[in-house]
Amino acid sequence: MFGWLKLHKEPVNAIVQQFEAVAWPSFDTPVSQCRFLVIDLETTGLDAKNDHIVSLGWVVIEQQEINLAKARHLLVKPPVSVGQSAVFHGLHDKDLSRAQDLADVMTELLQHYAGAVFVAHHASIEQKFLTMACQRLYGRSPKFKFIDTMQLEWQRLLNRGKVVHQRDLRLPACLSRHHLPHNQHHHALEDAFSCALLLLSQLKKSRDHQMTLGELTALSRG
Repeated sequence: MFGWLKLHKEPVNAIVQQFEAVAWPSFDTPVSQCRFLVIDLETTGLDAKNDHIVSLGWVVIEQQEINLAKARHLLVKPPVSVGQSAVFHGLHDKDLSRAQDLADVMTELLQHYAGAVFVAHHASIEQKFLTMACQRLYGRSPKFKFIDTMQLEWQRLLNRGKVVHQRDLRLPACLSRHHLPHNQHHHALEDAFSCALLLLSQLKKSRDHQMTLGELTALSRG
């Protein structure tokens, strides 16, 4: 009758354990010293419980500079057809027939970027999909912590006394406002790179060169 208790006694998958064993930098760490992993996903839909990742792109920021040598764009073979989602991300079933397994992609991500500060634009989507991917693969997910550039931009505009509409917070609109280039089509690596540029511009415009990770996190939470 107490069979459910066994779930709590089983060891957590080693990959998840190793990821969790590396702590985030302390909140008093200067932002300039943080290693950021800026990430973007393309998926078959927006419901993390029923939809799947089809591509993943990431860009690393170290010492407030983008390290292009560490940028990655990985295609993921989903367990279902991409269907109509191909209209948005441009990836069709034939494009993904030789893509990597989700397990290989998640293993690379968790093993190489434990302790990094994850960043995304509208980060709740990436957070939910990564969490669900880990639950499917390992039976348990670490608690992913993200800095959200969309929330940072919302705070920045509010502080300037602007009336903010939802359309003003979309990535292309944010990039245009910061006079940054942007592509017209969804592409995980290109969007991750754009998000990285946006974060660096937001930090520069904050004029707080001593900003700590704790202060940045507070702004990101809105």
